[in-house]
Amino acid sequence: MRLVLVTPPAAEPLTATEAKSRLGIGAEVSDDVMDAFVKTARQTIDGWGGWLGRALIRQSWKIILDCFPHDCDGAIVIPLPPIISVDEIKYLDLAGNSKTIEPSAYFLLPGEPAQLYPAVGTAWPHVNRRPGAVEITFTAGFGEAGTDLPEPIRNAVALMVSNLRSLTARNLFISSDTVEGVGSKSYVVGGNAGDAIDAAVSWLLSTYRVFA
Repeated sequence: MRLVLVTPPAAEPLTATEAKSRLGIGAEVSDDVMDAFVKTARQTIDGWGGWLGRALIRQSWKIILDCFPHDCDGAIVIPLPPIISVDEIKYLDLAGNSKTIEPSAYFLLPGEPAQLYPAVGTAWPHVNRRPGAVEITFTAGFGEAGTDLPEPIRNAVALMVSNLRSLTARNLFISSDTVEGVGSKSYVVGGNAGDAIDAAVSWLLSTYRVFA
């Protein structure tokens, strides 16, 4: 099985404003930088190859197979839950012509991951067996917007952004607070702070991770 991203997500788990609010960050970090941090954090856990093994915000993918399975009742596993829809199934028939299977000729068994089957009492068609003879396009994700994601995932992304911000600071071990009219105070940040954040991220995401 090979997967190709057709339509990437049109939104991120958090806007720059939301990320700043959750992390107590002000105008010292630009929205463009925060947007880049959020996108980077999301890409490490989202989609094919992401740590979670699932789709977060609505996105479309294409599964490419060399043939249909004709054992185990013809089940085809659809990765990257939660599945929204199977949009199109195309294949090359024995003569090499491109054909599209009507939606009535198959059904989707929900689950994580979902499974695609030919209609009851039927089988998948025989194909002109060659690389990429079958293409299945599907849409997956929790919804259209970042607010559709479970809060543990959104909070995990915020913590990942916090780590990324720390890594771009001039000094990872020294921070400061400034109070207008009083002055500023510098202090040393514990070296294990990053490990604590990583542990919190793993804990927040663990329930949502999909294992193949």
